[in-house]
Amino acid sequence: MELTGNAGERFSDSRLGRACRVIEDDLRDLVAGGDMVAALTDESVTISWMVGGSRMIRHAERVHFVVGGRWAEDAVGTNALALAQKLVKPSMVFSAEHFLPVVHDWVCYSAPVFDPLTGQFLGVVDISSLWSKTNPAVLATVRALARCVQYELTRLDGASTALPSPNLMTQVEIRTLGAAELRVNGSVVRVTPRQLEILAVLAMYPAGLSLDELTAHVYGDHVVSSTTVRAELSHLRTLLGGVIGSRPYRLNGHVQADHVRVLDALTMGDLDSATELYRGSMLPFSQSPVIEARRHQVDVGLRSAVLTSDDPEWLFRLSTCCPDDEFIHERALGSLATNDLRAGLVAGRLWRS
Repeated sequence: MELTGNAGERFSDSRLGRACRVIEDDLRDLVAGGDMVAALTDESVTISWMVGGSRMIRHAERVHFVVGGRWAEDAVGTNALALAQKLVKPSMVFSAEHFLPVVHDWVCYSAPVFDPLTGQFLGVVDISSLWSKTNPAVLATVRALARCVQYELTRLDGASTALPSPNLMTQVEIRTLGAAELRVNGSVVRVTPRQLEILAVLAMYPAGLSLDELTAHVYGDHVVSSTTVRAELSHLRTLLGGVIGSRPYRLNGHVQADHVRVLDALTMGDLDSATELYRGSMLPFSQSPVIEARRHQVDVGLRSAVLTSDDPEWLFRLSTCCPDDEFIHERALGSLATNDLRAGLVAGRLWRS
């Protein structure tokens, strides 16, 4: 159930409201199970937009946690939304930590949103549930969602000066073969191994994946909460902006991934391009079932094709990327002309292996 009103209509048309649209689908997904309610406020900590399951909305209405309700400290005492404003940092308030007894069975997680240009406080992103559903990971989620809004504010301010949208101007390169890294507009961006796995999997499914599908593909049999996955996606949105879409989750814009390109080259029989792209096994640390399958597909497919071709150039390239593959070194050495200076390099690899 999604609530709007006069305050909501004004918020929707405001600069902050337009920026918050980028996280609305995430908030709807988070509350889809019915055990949470999500809210966005304006600078007075007045709830301007909210969504939740019908059961949590009924709980919210009983404590006046509704669109138009003001939750600043001077209005209702200590609560997470007020603390996010007062302390200018993400805040969690549990049960009896709330000033009002009527919300002692609640737990709330809030993060402030600031103007990226002036640093001015603009509002709060909040997710709340009953205390029996406490999950500290939700605090990281609201922090990431607030950062997404701030990124979107920057984008909207840029769009007002006729700049192209990030989906068109942002160049994203996902490297998973050999040395793994993420590059945005040519610069390396630091991400965690798990976040790189998520991007690698999304690159394999251009039509997109549901949250459940993405979770299964990345985590396999490991038990993980949907909140954790959403937090990772929200952090990636903070880094990449509109490059990551939702409903379904997908990569938009100009995105290249070497594990996709090398398989496309192999499928087309283009071994020259495939051996140029290949720099080693795909994310060797990963236990993601989809990544393990793609790793095996690329390694075995490329190795078999190169050995069948017996082409000295392709064998040399593969030898360079497979330092422990003695058989490849032997075949590469045997294929090179005796006066080819690269033969000495392959001989050295063969000796080390």
